[in-house]
Amino acid sequence: MKGGSVSAHPQPQQYFGAGGGVIDGYVLGANKQPLEWADIYANNGQHKFEAVSGMGGFYEMRVPASTYNITIEAPGYEAIVPAQLNVTNGSTTKMDFNLNSISVSVSSGSASVINFYLEQTQTPVPEFQPGLSLVMIACVLTGMLLIRSRRNP
Repeated sequence: MKGGSVSAHPQPQQYFGAGGGVIDGYVLGANKQPLEWADIYANNGQHKFEAVSGMGGFYEMRVPASTYNITIEAPGYEAIVPAQLNVTNGSTTKMDFNLNSISVSVSSGSASVINFYLEQTQTPVPEFQPGLSLVMIACVLTGMLLIRSRRNP
């Protein structure tokens, strides 16, 4: 399988080539609670496989024999830095993850900025600025009034 992705939801797609091994485990978040929808990546430099933790925080992926960098990401949690893992034919490797939540403190009169990026392109997601919408509406209405007043002297 070339450049494939393995996903644990809703029905896992597995690598069905000759050989390979299984990587599985649990993803836990705050207070050691199972964390659903965490992304687990296995990248060997040529192919990138992905699994998503399901109910109970469990994930599983079948990958070809190789050495992989394993990373894990979940919204609201610190990403786990790559861990290297060697997968051999017929092996089963258990990798559990305990993620630390990201805490953002906001006090009265302060401001905090959290930037979001699109996963595929790393393009920043623009901020919604409600005050800007009111300014735009005011400009459009003023323009319409000016045009109307010039038509009707």
